[in-house]
Amino acid sequence: MDVRGQRLRKRSDDATAFASSMASDVHIARHVVSVNMAHMVSLLESGEVQRDVASRCLAFLIRAAGMPVQGLAEDYHQLLEQRAVDELGVDIAGYLNYGKSRNDQVATAIRMEMRSRTLDLIDSLTSIEKSILSLAERYGRSPFPGYTHLQRAQPVTVGHHMLAHFDSFQRTVERLFQLYRRVNLSPMGSAALGGTSVKVDRRRVASLLGFDGIVQNAMDGVSSRDLVVEALATCTIAMLELSRLAEEVILWSSTEFGFLEIPDEYSASSSIMPQKKNAVVAEIARAKCGSVLGCLVSASAILKSLPCSYNLDLQEATPGLWSGFTDTESSVRQMAGLLSGSTFNTALILESMKGDYSTATALANYLVKEKGVPFRLAHSVVGALVRLSVEREEPFEQTVFSHIGSVSSRMGRHISLDMQSVKNVLEIDSFLSSITTEGGSNPAFLQAQLRLRKRDVLSNERRLFRLRSSLSQAEKHLAGLASGIAKEVRN
Repeated sequence: MDVRGQRLRKRSDDATAFASSMASDVHIARHVVSVNMAHMVSLLESGEVQRDVASRCLAFLIRAAGMPVQGLAEDYHQLLEQRAVDELGVDIAGYLNYGKSRNDQVATAIRMEMRSRTLDLIDSLTSIEKSILSLAERYGRSPFPGYTHLQRAQPVTVGHHMLAHFDSFQRTVERLFQLYRRVNLSPMGSAALGGTSVKVDRRRVASLLGFDGIVQNAMDGVSSRDLVVEALATCTIAMLELSRLAEEVILWSSTEFGFLEIPDEYSASSSIMPQKKNAVVAEIARAKCGSVLGCLVSASAILKSLPCSYNLDLQEATPGLWSGFTDTESSVRQMAGLLSGSTFNTALILESMKGDYSTATALANYLVKEKGVPFRLAHSVVGALVRLSVEREEPFEQTVFSHIGSVSSRMGRHISLDMQSVKNVLEIDSFLSSITTEGGSNPAFLQAQLRLRKRDVLSNERRLFRLRSSLSQAEKHLAGLASGIAKEVRN
């Protein structure tokens, strides 16, 4: 018997292949088998099917878990049921789809794969956070040029800069934990769109599949794919941050900067220029940000005008979801490995900061605190001294000492400074140690800041372990239950 029924007289293989989701269903096939198992257990427990039917169907599903996901079919759901009918006969396998639809089945299987991918992505983000913390611990107190508009701004430290990236990634980790809670609700029992008269305990099925609860509205359960958009938006946010970090790695490892040495295994040479060491992993990670963003835009465009409830258009949003997850996780993991083996050239970095005017703000603040000059006037005086230093091509310290009196007098307030005071104010370590605000770049703050971030990593790992353990226990419980019932098959 053809499980597609007798409503249609003709079928085109070409049209079936065109509309088929088989290529993408490889990602959810194992979950489809589990969904069928849990549904059949519920049908048995509610008395909707006889034990012999349930045992034979479950025995088939256990075998089906090892079957190849291939063949000409509309989707894997149809292929699986057709195989069951062909093998067991319709009198037995004809109950597999009793009380459920491909609509609630696919929505459930997608959520099961999404929750697994979400946890894997959290794991990868935690790994890059560890790499960042490792760099911050090794080089954290070393001065580093802070930039705005890609122009030298103020001195910070390596640790301060790297922790900025850490905090951005940690926000994405939190988003993913929040996403997981919304994903981990079961649509099963929604049937096609309005529920079913068949006795199916939705909460029992949800529990067997490791869900925390059910999607309350049946139509919402089968036809909403906002979680696809949310997942891809979160992946895009992660990739935006990763792309920014990759861009800095590419810049810092260039000859013009020379701040960072990346591992050879994350680099590539040139086919013609033997001296080259190209940051290809960082470049691909930067590029894949665009690919993930494309998946988000594609899914949004597919969903934007669909009426409730289920439309096959939804099928086209799913391949981009898996692609987005895959590109994000692989990019994050590769960059985590790159960072863990990278080294900062702290001596060269410090040398590059000499005479770059980046401590000029400290001089302006000093004039306010020690000379009682309004900040805006102090800002003007220091700015004029910087311009004079550039024009005269002399060290800023010398210009300040020699000309602050004449420059300030022209602005209506005579100021004088001794050379030692000028040197102390403009010295990089002095500038950094003068920072008093929480979250600032004072090296004295670093250890406390590292402790807080290590606490975040530990929390991530504990939450991840609990969620993975819960899913593993549910999977083992369902497998054991199905296996026990399947053993009752009569010889």
